[in-house]
Amino acid sequence: MLYILPIVLGFAMGIAMKGKLGNVLNFRLEKAWILLLAFVIQAGAQIMSFNGLTGINDYTVIIQGCVIILLLIGFWYNRKYAGIIIMSFGFFLNAIVMMLNGGKMPVSYDILQKNNLREALDLLLAGRDSKHALIDENTKLWFLSDVIYMPGIFRYAGGLVSIGDLVIAAGIFVLVAEVVSNRIGLVGISQESTTKESTTGKE
Repeated sequence: MLYILPIVLGFAMGIAMKGKLGNVLNFRLEKAWILLLAFVIQAGAQIMSFNGLTGINDYTVIIQGCVIILLLIGFWYNRKYAGIIIMSFGFFLNAIVMMLNGGKMPVSYDILQKNNLREALDLLLAGRDSKHALIDENTKLWFLSDVIYMPGIFRYAGGLVSIGDLVIAAGIFVLVAEVVSNRIGLVGISQESTTKESTTGKE
């Protein structure tokens, strides 16, 4: 939900830059299967954990490590987009804190309790969340973890987030604006011209 707002704003920015919605159809990701595989692995582990298969938590570091590596590889192949570069930095921030804390993103017990996020707290206490863990005295780089509670109406868009999540959201905004405006890097290089150059090079 956190990423819906930057997507909407990205569309608005792209149109303001004299782009059009139809340009979305021209958007192509290089090695998209790598990114898809990362999300499938992440979602699969989370679903199994939610459904009581807590044994999956023993492999959290390995699973998250694979997901992070796949995402960074996928982003590398698509680094021509400024939005992808920004998103990569956000994922890198999240990756650092997760890998230093057993492959899980630390979250604040006090913030969860204070803001009545009982369902999320219950999952954590029951050990049924393969992606998160409660912050304690041994948590490393806690300030990069999920300690930011979105204020006002924004709480419905994201709830509890990290600095990395906000950077990723900024990257999504930029990427959508790039795609809709048909400009790579927001500097005036159209996707169509890039595609033509690539095709000519192959010939």
